[in-house]
Amino acid sequence: MLDVTAEVAGIRAAYGPDEYRALAVYSDVHVALEEAGLHPYVETGGGLAVCAYADDGTLFVVACEDSLPFNRWAPGALAGWHLSHVPEDGPTPAWRCVVYDSLPASPRHREGGDLRLEPLVEAAAAHLAACSLHSAGAGGRA
Repeated sequence: MLDVTAEVAGIRAAYGPDEYRALAVYSDVHVALEEAGLHPYVETGGGLAVCAYADDGTLFVVACEDSLPFNRWAPGALAGWHLSHVPEDGPTPAWRCVVYDSLPASPRHREGGDLRLEPLVEAAAAHLAACSLHSAGAGGRA
């Protein structure tokens, strides 16, 4: 099984300027996930996301419509949160569960979605408690 603590330590040790910039912008998301018992890091390759390993090696990915904006506070830049659960960090996971989505139903909505972190973290915790793929371990093997 993946040692998520060592994996995240290795990812964080390789941070460059983009990752440190992203961490500064999304430190509240990082802290909320860490306080929930997950192992977060920022990912900038292929778009900005805040990722967090669960203890079993599966991964939560916090994004927006596609990737998170570096300028989070620009008007309309961050419309809401999209949280997914995947078996591993990669471009084509074997499965993907959408755990939480606070994005507006239509991009034409003038108001953004819910940007509070409490519902996002609560959704992650509830999903971990109920997810049969999670309890089967990384990769969803039963």
